[in-house]
Amino acid sequence: MNFFLPDVVARQLPNVVGRLGLGGIEPVRRLVSRAVINKFGYATTLRPRALSLASDYTSWLSLTDRTFSGRHLPPSTAVQQAALPPEAEVVALYRRERLTPATDTSVMFMFFAQWFTDSFLRTSLTDYRKNESNHEIDLCQIYGRNIDATNLLRSRQGGRLKSQLIEGEEYPEFLFAPRDAGQPAVFKPEFEGLFDPAFITEVILRSASEQQADTFFAVGLEHGNSTIGNTVMNVVFLREHNRVAGILAGENPAWDDERIFQTARNILIVMLLRLVVEEYIMHIGPFDFPIEAVPLIADQERWNRPNWCAIEFNLLYRWHPLVPDTIGSGPGALDASGFRNNNPLVLEKGIEAITAMCSKEPAGRIGLMNTPVFLVDSSNPDWPSVEQVTVALMRKARLRSFNDYREAYGLPRLTGFDQLTPDTEVRQRLTALYGDIDKLEWYVGIFAEDYPDYMMMGELLTCMVANDAFTQALTNPLLARNVFNDATFTKTGMGIIKKTSSLQDIVTRNATSPEAVHVSFSYGSIASLNDNGRTR
Repeated sequence: MNFFLPDVVARQLPNVVGRLGLGGIEPVRRLVSRAVINKFGYATTLRPRALSLASDYTSWLSLTDRTFSGRHLPPSTAVQQAALPPEAEVVALYRRERLTPATDTSVMFMFFAQWFTDSFLRTSLTDYRKNESNHEIDLCQIYGRNIDATNLLRSRQGGRLKSQLIEGEEYPEFLFAPRDAGQPAVFKPEFEGLFDPAFITEVILRSASEQQADTFFAVGLEHGNSTIGNTVMNVVFLREHNRVAGILAGENPAWDDERIFQTARNILIVMLLRLVVEEYIMHIGPFDFPIEAVPLIADQERWNRPNWCAIEFNLLYRWHPLVPDTIGSGPGALDASGFRNNNPLVLEKGIEAITAMCSKEPAGRIGLMNTPVFLVDSSNPDWPSVEQVTVALMRKARLRSFNDYREAYGLPRLTGFDQLTPDTEVRQRLTALYGDIDKLEWYVGIFAEDYPDYMMMGELLTCMVANDAFTQALTNPLLARNVFNDATFTKTGMGIIKKTSSLQDIVTRNATSPEAVHVSFSYGSIASLNDNGRTR
């Protein structure tokens, strides 16, 4: 039976119920969560979509070949494309002159978002139309994208992933074999085939020191060591996998390595799904209410379709303004070079110290004119900047206007730039570039749209993120009616899943000093937790 409320009711219900203090009552929490999830789940056209980047018209290829990114709307016309301003002038809209901090979002959220989305938004380096991901939330960050990679990362003992102890703490194995100074980095034989060696050494590590390269961990994805946040997340989830595997092995002595590994992986994936819905999306959305990952909800809804990431989903997640100029202050502050390719720092400080530091530091505010310069301006003509690559991808995909996407998501079209933002400078620059708000490009509009302090992003961006996130997280096969049970996870596993409602829970379980752990997507103090135990 579908459960769907009128839009105006679904918008207000969570905050009304939250203010009444009813979030702790499970039937009420589940009822409201279902209403909110369906509000966003049905916000736009349901999958399967008629188009993908395979062709400009519906074809069997566009309906079935998921190596191509999907698309929500048909491409813009040649006339519309010809009227657009030069790419360089659009890129310049993002350049930060002075950091505008977020009102509530921490650097820890920024790092989690990068780590999470890198697993399923993977634009091909050779064909922009293609996405090389599995389109699933499958924790490929630690397990690899395919079975061959998974097999290289497994220890084949007790269902565990390969790991090492460094000063008594568990980390993944190093990817490269020991070498003399000045010698090239070479994969350990046990990891040959995990990645393309040239891509790792010449692209990922092109600006890294030998010390940084030599501490590069063997994890599931090529970018898994690219920031201290990626490294921390991979270490935390590897430790949790091996902890759970140890529990399962102790309770099921007749199980072989394969069954222990697969069951532990099932448990870890559902843990992540809970975090995504109940902590990550909760932070993004304007809810004063603990939204729940309602068990089995997708089985009853028309949005329950196979996952297929769209090009819009790929681009809307380019939250580059979140990146601060520095993390911390004073002599120990980290600039961009300090939080990239810096596993030595993670090893020196430890997971607890890094997560606490990132949780107490504000990220940047999402919006135009707030992306750090190193992501906007290229320092090498052979390597376009991140923002240059992003704007170029938007143009190649020929996306339609900001107003066209508002309409596609059931939002009213705006009639002027004054409805988009009160910022005079932004309005003036957009007017000079586009003239008419109906000509405003979608990727620019979602970052230009103003929003109140209690939100994290504009109305359309919030709606699009929630729609894709809910309908692609809750359709995971592990949440299906005939799968989500003790036979799949064991009673102990189900208990572990139920006890995991935050990233802090996982870090604490694997910390040497659990009482000192502080992990939060909000940079306010621990005292800022609301009555439901959630930061706002």
